[in-house]
Amino acid sequence: MKIFLISNMYPSKKDTLFGVFIKNFREELEKQSIHFTGVALIKGKSNNIFIKLLRYILHYIKIFVGSFNIDYNLIYIHYVSHHIPILWLLLSFKNKPWVLNAHGDDIIDLQQNKFVNYFAKQVLKKTDLLVVPTPYFQKKVLYNYPFLRKDSVFVSPSGGINPNLFYPEKSKLENQVYTVGFISRFIEEKGWKTFLDALTILKSQTIFFKAIIAGKGPDEVKIKQYIQEKNLTKDVDFIGFINQNELVHLYTQLDLYIFPTYREAESLGLTGVEAMACGIPVVACNISGPSTYIDHGKNGYLFEPKNHLQLAEIIKTHQSLPIQKKEELSENALQSAAEFEQSYVATKLLKRVKRIIK
Repeated sequence: MKIFLISNMYPSKKDTLFGVFIKNFREELEKQSIHFTGVALIKGKSNNIFIKLLRYILHYIKIFVGSFNIDYNLIYIHYVSHHIPILWLLLSFKNKPWVLNAHGDDIIDLQQNKFVNYFAKQVLKKTDLLVVPTPYFQKKVLYNYPFLRKDSVFVSPSGGINPNLFYPEKSKLENQVYTVGFISRFIEEKGWKTFLDALTILKSQTIFFKAIIAGKGPDEVKIKQYIQEKNLTKDVDFIGFINQNELVHLYTQLDLYIFPTYREAESLGLTGVEAMACGIPVVACNISGPSTYIDHGKNGYLFEPKNHLQLAEIIKTHQSLPIQKKEELSENALQSAAEFEQSYVATKLLKRVKRIIK
């Protein structure tokens, strides 16, 4: 099968984690004998609005030219909302199947922009297959676009998890101090304040713990200041950015992974699945993506968005569990993560995609 791959997110040498799941998706399909005969990719991020605009103009031109000049069986487009303008222009020339892969926030964006959504409806009516990350977003899409058939909206979890990068380390030692962790892009909607407020409560109750925070983003200074304000400097190890191939060593230091994002557009929450693949139970907000793979009390826990009191209670509950019960939660987390294994996800997706090729 020959694919023309399109995405406005892809890693660069500077931004190695930007759209890394799309890079992983591409590499896994290549292992399964898929040929990407053409690509139109925006690599890395830019905060300069003029540079960003120029990059999208060039991106659209490359898509337009490539759709006529590249030898392919289908076009595979990641991120729906960002490509509606060029896809609408190409509707009259469409003669090969289109697969659109939504990732959550792009679906939310369309609902908030009636003008773009008008054109999106026309594009979606001509789309051969729409891929969404979770059953939550499948229901949302079918509700907002009732002209779509359920069998044309396929659930596939954002490329899946690479078992060579995320696995339970056999050499893991029992933690002397109960350890929780938070790995994320540093923006408020990811819930870092909820996490730190929960830790503040635990400390006020003289509950001993160690916390690890990793990642990067615009709120980094705010987070460091908040840690100082809450007198958590000795309790929180702020390690900043960490490469993807080193994350397994961080996850396996934890007793519990905290995933407090309250973004409605949280399509899947790959860090939650990564942690489970390392055998670490996850605590997440009971919303969108995470609510579809976390079974409360079995492989992790769910709590109300922004409810730091409830989060603190869950951490206390898990900390006080007997070792046997903690091991059971970890084993269940591993079994749940197996459904997101990269090659398994790719095989299922390819099987569905091949059905639309004439």
